Amino acid sequence: MTTNNGSVPSKLDILIDQIGHLTEGLTEIKILIRETAETVKQQAEAIKQQTESAKQQAESIKQQAQAFQQQAQAFQQQAETARLQAESVSRLVALLEKKD
Repeated sequence: MTTNNGSVPSKLDILIDQIGHLTEGLTEIKILIRETAETVKQQAEAIKQQTESAKQQAESIKQQAQAFQQQAQAFQQQAETARLQAESVSRLVALLEKKD
């Protein structure tokens, strides 16, 4: 310790001032961490909502694809029925032409 009374309080004042600045800095860091945590929490919630929305859209698309597939099958059946009817008409026409 220095015997100069003027330098001891001055060093102590500097130390107290530096501790004050350090405390302020730590408080600011704590606030920033809290704000960052809140932002991350909000982003996680937004991602969760977007994920749920994407799942719902995927399910809707899946249902639409199934509906389109059913329609395609129905059209194929109608086409097959029309083909069979055309063949029957052709045979009838051929039979009628032979009778004449």
